[in-house]
Amino acid sequence: MGRFEGKTALIGGNLGKLKKDKFKMGLGGVIAKQLLDDGAQVVLVDTDFAIAQECAKALGGQSKAVECDLMKDRTYETEEYTDHRGNKKTKVVWKDNPALKMVEDIAQEYGKLDILITNFDKFEKARLDSTSEEMYNDLREQNITPTFHLLAAVRELFSAQRKTTGSYAKVVMITSMVGKAGMSMGAIYSAFKGSIVGLTKSLAREFGRFANVNTIACGPFAEKKMQGPREKIRDGFMATQTDMANQPITFDKIAPLAAFLASDDAIVINGQIISADGGLWLKLEQ
Repeated sequence: MGRFEGKTALIGGNLGKLKKDKFKMGLGGVIAKQLLDDGAQVVLVDTDFAIAQECAKALGGQSKAVECDLMKDRTYETEEYTDHRGNKKTKVVWKDNPALKMVEDIAQEYGKLDILITNFDKFEKARLDSTSEEMYNDLREQNITPTFHLLAAVRELFSAQRKTTGSYAKVVMITSMVGKAGMSMGAIYSAFKGSIVGLTKSLAREFGRFANVNTIACGPFAEKKMQGPREKIRDGFMATQTDMANQPITFDKIAPLAAFLASDDAIVINGQIISADGGLWLKLEQ
């Protein structure tokens, strides 16, 4: 019996890429396979539904792609009500909230949602004084908006499940180590990756009664065979190996850590940002 038997996981972002009608699995897809192989029902969502569909097709088994506009602005109205103590209060009534509707549909179909894993990422770099408003807004939209919508969508469900069934949910976010270390010529990208660190710490407190919230800060991935300790990328160099751990960082090396944090084995781990960077962060600290 797999450790995720009977559990449902929603995995969003970086599921893969479509190039010339060929699908290449991304980190989100590799993590999904890890959970799927261990018994989970896996629901896949991305900013491009076609990617989610291709990922589900490649994975097979208990995987399903769902369509959701994770970029759409939510609309709501406020409504006054009186609580059990006679106090007048105001609550938000959502009129259009795609992520919330998707989460509610998942819970209705499978009975519950146990795990949320987010991995939305878009990289661009530029000098701060050369960063356009368009680049700033695009990086914010691609890296933060879908994550924010999904986290907001699962909060009430995870809380209610704890009260009604006693289940304890897991949230795992993927960010980049530059959110901790910074990056020359990439201040805006680093800032948005760093915001995931702040979210982790804050939501570990806010969600603590009903869910664990942890993040993996990944080092740069080696997508081709390494020729040495450094790989040339565009007009600069980005270390993908170090003297501390002379191993290229690949998706299949990150997936087991994500699966562990999503499992009940990690029940006492909360609010942590775990570096998975081959020791590069350690080297930077020296």
